[in-house]
Amino acid sequence: MGWATKKSKPWEIRQLIWTFLSIVLVLPLPIHVHPLVMMKQASQSKVRSWMLTAWTLLLIELGLLVSFVIFFGTLSQGMLLTLAGSVLSYIVGNSLLLNQAKPYLRRLELKEHRELYWISSPNSQKQIEISAPSIDTPQYFVERLLHWRKEIENPKIQKDIDKILRLFQLLEKKDAREAEKFLMRHSTIVNVLMQYDELENAKLNNQVTFESQRKLETVIQQAAIAVEEEVTNQFKMGMLDVSAETDVYIQTLKSRNLLKD
Repeated sequence: MGWATKKSKPWEIRQLIWTFLSIVLVLPLPIHVHPLVMMKQASQSKVRSWMLTAWTLLLIELGLLVSFVIFFGTLSQGMLLTLAGSVLSYIVGNSLLLNQAKPYLRRLELKEHRELYWISSPNSQKQIEISAPSIDTPQYFVERLLHWRKEIENPKIQKDIDKILRLFQLLEKKDAREAEKFLMRHSTIVNVLMQYDELENAKLNNQVTFESQRKLETVIQQAAIAVEEEVTNQFKMGMLDVSAETDVYIQTLKSRNLLKD
């Protein structure tokens, strides 16, 4: 487990290598690299607000570079303001990179499960995931499962969520229509996970809370088993269809004397 995702810590460090390099490169060469790093991360994670901020910082850095060239060789007020602006840009830019590190890693983690689409900001997206349970598209379903996977501390529940995610992805690759029907049948899983997280965070040590948690744990476990059974049945039906098709194909070849018994 990493700091922000269920991936390993070395994986997270590799993804943030340019953030660390941006902090190390204190002197502009000829500009600070943090706008370029932010632009790269915005493109990879598809976050519009980060891209807009990156372009703003890049224009500021270019303006500071022009100012430095103009006042080069002098110790004027203009040069002092340019140097102060350069230091401020370095601090602000790298602070923003550090601040977006966690949501950036989570977007990359989500990217491994499905194709990303552009969002305005991670914060607005998180509110949609939590407060709009009626949106049952594959994208939101996966995002909300990953969200509650990070929030819930119970390792058994985390394992069940991983199982449901893996099986849903298999089903979606096999048959997109069946995946949509799956969401209609199993979207309640997200609400159950939300309720479990609320109980977990309440820290109420009483019998009622313990029984409620156990009940929800049982529901989630049974849901994982039901999902596995459903996906298995879908694959069995697919195999039967393939078997029937190949039998017809072989008989056709034989009827045309293209294949001997």
